[in-house]
Amino acid sequence: MADGVVKKSDLVVRHYKNGLWVVIKPRKDTQVVSLQVWFKVGSVYEREKERGIAHFLEHMLFNGNDKYAYGEAEALIESLGGQINAATSKEYTYYYINIASPYWKEGLDVLFHLTMRATLEEKMIEKEKPIVLEELYRAKDNPLTLLWWGFEKEVYKVSPFRHPIIGYEKTIKNFTRDLLLEFYRSFYQPRNAAVVIVGNIDPKEVLEFIENTFVSEPSRPVPKRVIPEEPPQLKVRSKTLKDPRIGPDKCYSVIGWRIPPLATLEDYDILVLNEILSGGRTSLLYKKLRERGIVYGVNSYDFERSRDNIFVIFASMHPQNLELYKRELFKLLQELYDKLTQEELEKYKKRLINSEIFEKEEVENEASFYGYSLTVAGKLNYALYFFENIKKVEVKHIKQVLEKYILKKPYSEVTLLPS
Repeated sequence: MADGVVKKSDLVVRHYKNGLWVVIKPRKDTQVVSLQVWFKVGSVYEREKERGIAHFLEHMLFNGNDKYAYGEAEALIESLGGQINAATSKEYTYYYINIASPYWKEGLDVLFHLTMRATLEEKMIEKEKPIVLEELYRAKDNPLTLLWWGFEKEVYKVSPFRHPIIGYEKTIKNFTRDLLLEFYRSFYQPRNAAVVIVGNIDPKEVLEFIENTFVSEPSRPVPKRVIPEEPPQLKVRSKTLKDPRIGPDKCYSVIGWRIPPLATLEDYDILVLNEILSGGRTSLLYKKLRERGIVYGVNSYDFERSRDNIFVIFASMHPQNLELYKRELFKLLQELYDKLTQEELEKYKKRLINSEIFEKEEVENEASFYGYSLTVAGKLNYALYFFENIKKVEVKHIKQVLEKYILKKPYSEVTLLPS
């Protein structure tokens, strides 16, 4: 039996005694279903010798389990017209199948064996190493990847967020089956997992299937990995990279500020601030910088991390416009602080809410929202009350976060120039 039941807008939530979370959203407006299994583990949970192991395991789980041999699971899902894939981040890993609703049981069976019953055979580990290493080498061949890696090394001096998700050549080459099994058994288990299903299904049938599979799996204590907190940044950090692969008429700039973590009240303010700055062609960054020809392109991002979070503005431009861009950017932020009205703010809030609602009409996006809320935010209420919290944002809140975290505050800046 489940320990607790919560319902909001037909949402069915269970939290079982083995620690597993289950979220089911039945939808009759679609003929598909998104099946997802989320794990609260990513690259920040790795020890030094494990750098890249979360991403490597993502590859390995497609290499066979106690029911489906290598390639069989993907072949089955594709034969039913479905899609199967996975993603590894710094704070989470998830596996998903999008498929026509009548085949939900076949899809969920595949996900169960894929995530909970992997065999991690030695020969498959050795087969996968050159594949992942080639992925690493390709990443290093991309100047923009090196820019972002360099930026995170500039922002984070202590936190494991400074390490790339894919890891390093040395650690990947040294992965052993014992190391992979230890990490897999520690984090790929019900106490560290959430099963999320959105689509045209009967919740009772789905729950029965989950209780006979995921809920029947034994759980273990999840190891506590010490994730050191990044100390406060006291001054501006600036670094310039040069790369011959960048054309002479283009350069890139990343500027980032430390901000509060995901799911705090101030983070809702920053999400609205992000909409004001880069939410489409009527946003400030587009109108004040892109339309005036100062930049080729510009965007802002809230990284939405559960700790050591950052807010970033990324732009590309002609090298001769770099200093002009920075002056105009900081001028724009100050003018926003001075001149934003409640009427303007309401338009941006409405646009943000409408775009989020539109995005979540896709069953995959709605399921991902619940999975992200449970796994990264650590509470389903982040998703359940997201729109209510956005509606509460006022001009004074935008001013407070600008003043507290951005205007005249230390930031990290990395510029990529042609050499």
